[in-house]
Amino acid sequence: MTRTPEEVAGRIQHTEVGPTADQNRIEELCEECIEYGFDGAMVQACWAPLASDRLADTDVTVCSAVGFPMGGDRPVSKAAAIRDAVAAGAEEVDVMPNVGFVKSGRFEDVRREMELVVDASGDATVKAMLELGALDDDEAERIVDLAVDAGFDYVKNSSGWGEGGTATVERVEFLRERAPEDVKVKASGGIKTLAGADELLDAGADLLGASSGVEIVTGAVGDGEY
Repeated sequence: MTRTPEEVAGRIQHTEVGPTADQNRIEELCEECIEYGFDGAMVQACWAPLASDRLADTDVTVCSAVGFPMGGDRPVSKAAAIRDAVAAGAEEVDVMPNVGFVKSGRFEDVRREMELVVDASGDATVKAMLELGALDDDEAERIVDLAVDAGFDYVKNSSGWGEGGTATVERVEFLRERAPEDVKVKASGGIKTLAGADELLDAGADLLGASSGVEIVTGAVGDGEY
């Protein structure tokens, strides 16, 4: 189906997680979320208090990330970080599991970490960044199953950084087919156009993570590759 820019905006978590993003940029991001009707503002945890204050009394969700972008933090560190992010105002947290452990076949270690992280999230919505671009088919299937069994609310194709790859229709369809109906799908990585966003939503994505949210809904970037 063809969605309006406003409909697509309501499914975008507008993202600014760059290491050099300053306070002015985070404040601007929050204002863009309000102006364009984005679902959420995705910021590093250090900016969660500011975003929470700026977005109070709006419908915009404050989102953050843990274990990002490498995934190699110790499980106890991830659990502490997610508790801290939630205490700082994050309502949703995207968490990267230890992809190196997945590649090593250490699935039991990954399972324990995921369960610890989900438990630490409390009432916050928690999403698993699965970095499908770095995994073979068997690894991809296993990590989705582990995330589902651990109780993640969403599975996500990629952090959008590093080796996780870009969001594609095929990867979104894989997640939608592999995960049960009560687990939602977030697509992230390289989403730059309204048409591309629409295709990913058609493929089964419930949310989109994009740093190009304004460009997507205003058409400032042409209908090229996303």
